[in-house]
Amino acid sequence: QDGTVQGRVRDDEGTPVYNATVVLRRSGTPVVAVDTDRLGSFRFFGVTPGPYTVGVQALGYTEYSEEIVVDPAENLELEIRLERSALLLDGISVEAERNRARVVFETVGGATIRDLDLEAVRTVPALAEPDPVRALEVLPGVVSTSDFSASFHVRGGSQDQNLILLDGMPIYSPFHLGGIFSVFNADMIDRVELYSGGFPAEHGGRVSSVLQVESDSGDGDFSGVAAVSLLATRVAIGGGLGTSVSSALGFENIHYRVSSRRSYIDILAPQVPYHLTDFQGLIEGWTTGGDRIALTGYVGRDVFDLTNLDDEDFPLRIDWDWGNDAIGVRWTHPRRGGGSLDVRANFSRFSTGLAFPDFADTRLSSRIKQGQFRADLDLRPAEHVSVQVGTSVEVQDYKNLFSSGGTDFATGIGNGLLLGAYVQTRWSPDVWLVELGLRADGYDPDPGSRVGEISPRLAVKRFLGAGDVAVKLAVGRYTQFVHSLRDEELPLGLDFWMLAGARAPHTISDQIQAGIEGYRGDNWFWSVEAYARSFDGVVTFNTAENPNDDFDDVLSGEGFSYGVDLMIQRETGEVTGWMAVSFLNADRTFPDPLSPLPGQPEVSYAPIFDRRVDVDFVLSYPAPWGWEGGIRW
Repeated sequence: QDGTVQGRVRDDEGTPVYNATVVLRRSGTPVVAVDTDRLGSFRFFGVTPGPYTVGVQALGYTEYSEEIVVDPAENLELEIRLERSALLLDGISVEAERNRARVVFETVGGATIRDLDLEAVRTVPALAEPDPVRALEVLPGVVSTSDFSASFHVRGGSQDQNLILLDGMPIYSPFHLGGIFSVFNADMIDRVELYSGGFPAEHGGRVSSVLQVESDSGDGDFSGVAAVSLLATRVAIGGGLGTSVSSALGFENIHYRVSSRRSYIDILAPQVPYHLTDFQGLIEGWTTGGDRIALTGYVGRDVFDLTNLDDEDFPLRIDWDWGNDAIGVRWTHPRRGGGSLDVRANFSRFSTGLAFPDFADTRLSSRIKQGQFRADLDLRPAEHVSVQVGTSVEVQDYKNLFSSGGTDFATGIGNGLLLGAYVQTRWSPDVWLVELGLRADGYDPDPGSRVGEISPRLAVKRFLGAGDVAVKLAVGRYTQFVHSLRDEELPLGLDFWMLAGARAPHTISDQIQAGIEGYRGDNWFWSVEAYARSFDGVVTFNTAENPNDDFDDVLSGEGFSYGVDLMIQRETGEVTGWMAVSFLNADRTFPDPLSPLPGQPEVSYAPIFDRRVDVDFVLSYPAPWGWEGGIRW
């Protein structure tokens, strides 16, 4: 009877090695090879009894080899430790990126995933300083409405329909300076991953895209980075707590990394009383058993203070501030044979306030906050089969107010309880990848009525020829229970969030996408995708709202979009980059509140993010004297 060989690959400090290649050889001949997952786990099924050699290779580590003997029906467990290699290889970061992109191509079904690591973010030319969110603008299917805004739209969706996560924590309005820059400091980022379509059932709460921003905890060695840009000064430091301290706390190793950033225009030019600050930190520890516990925190604020100016200099004094606060803890427990249990708890808040000291009865304020508890279980019951199940509880509340002269022109107070559960399975026999998922959401708003939604999702991929080309299809339903009332026609602005309920419906989006993608050699990746999306329950401002009616601030409508995305990318070599071409047709339909005709006839129009053709070109190349050059068009 055949046996099983499974185990984990970690470095000499106990940190899992992701994307290491594990090869099983017999008499010097490779039998089978797999890549480790994010927890360093691997597994070989159906291993014929006998002697083997296990070899492990990973960039930045010395090669590992071990002789083993597999007995009949044995489940052999291996714990492999790799030593870091001092050998410097030209293009090592480029090669590592190629491997990760290839893993996505070979293991992900219908989802469209665009992945940018820190090097890619830094080499995309940007205004003032590297910005992880602005780097998304050059990806296919992503539209930015102006050069003055870092907010983005994906395949015909509104900017509030993007789920933005920092280490698993939702960030509601991740922008500084009214939307010009994002709150994410590039010195703290490990990688940015955008799901622009077909994302699986584990992701809920938004209907357009999922942006996952992962922090970098460093390698445990003390290091520091300081920089001055046209925007701000910033500093980031990282290191480890040492073996003795880590052991005393029950860990094999503990890494940390913190960063701080502040703009300086108000210091150089006091007549411009604006500044931004943010602080981001991550501390993570790994136990000897491979468990990971991580704590992430973020605090950011923008302040525009005109209260200290003389009336002769500026006739209207303003005190305006806005920002985000978030904190989260995460425990990841690896399971024998692969898979994991992932438990998260976090809190996130966005708030803004605008006051006029000379007009005490005029004020504007907005706030939304959310607490979340979530658990996800990843199972590997058989070869070529994986199952994920999960559940989440989210408690949300918001408060919006605009009043002047004793009249409240816009008010909104509410809260909601969102319960979510999902199951998804992945089956990968031979040349097929089949992913089937089902998500259930129960929402209880106040004010409003309880609602329940079932969201099925299906993705299929079929590899062709030698496996370098694949066709894929994804269909699904997506739901959203929160809206932003920001006027997207304005290049700069702030979000005013509200929950679905008595004042606004929740959004339902049915989506389909199909495409073909592949590799030409080891250097070139290409993809073509077509998609169509419907949106039911989108909202906009009611220009004819009645100040005496608390429930007519917004209008409910529908939308539709379709398009084609093309991408050609050179992933390795001295010169790398990509070209993205996107065709998009988007529309929105709302009742006309100003029409004198009875029944409020509907009006359809193209929103500001409707783009027929969008072409982006990015090129990174080596320059003289060790410099790195970049071109963006």
